Amino acid sequence: MASSQPPSIQDLKRQLIAAGLEIYRTRPDAVHLAERPRDNQILDAGISVRPCPPEGSFELRVVMRAQRADFPRESSEALYERVRQIAAVDFVAAGFTEIETREQKMLDPGDKTKTLDVWYELVFSRVVTDFDAAVAEVKRVLPIDKFVKGHSD
Repeated sequence: MASSQPPSIQDLKRQLIAAGLEIYRTRPDAVHLAERPRDNQILDAGISVRPCPPEGSFELRVVMRAQRADFPRESSEALYERVRQIAAVDFVAAGFTEIETREQKMLDPGDKTKTLDVWYELVFSRVVTDFDAAVAEVKRVLPIDKFVKGHSD
């Protein structure tokens, strides 16, 4: 007999691990997947999966960003537009919609009064109808760059 409840976050975490995905963290409402965007062991977590209505559906969220340090003379809106441009093909064209903009200050770990950089983030969301579709979409978006590359002068 099928359950009328979505899977618990812990059940979802176990299913994602069984599907070969690496977990970064688990929150009460979502499982954040680990990404290795650079050639070292640093982890990032720009993709999350959460159960949602209707039964058996899942929401995928992807966080993309531009960093102030890479474009110091541009306005915040121009930085958001840069992100929207790179999101257009791989995300928006694939059914993701923009649901949030946010500024994230990167504070100096030694002096919390100093800001080292500011990230201009956009959150994109897509609902898929079943777990297999969620895994397939996560595997598709994992290797895609989720940040705007600065100039390499």
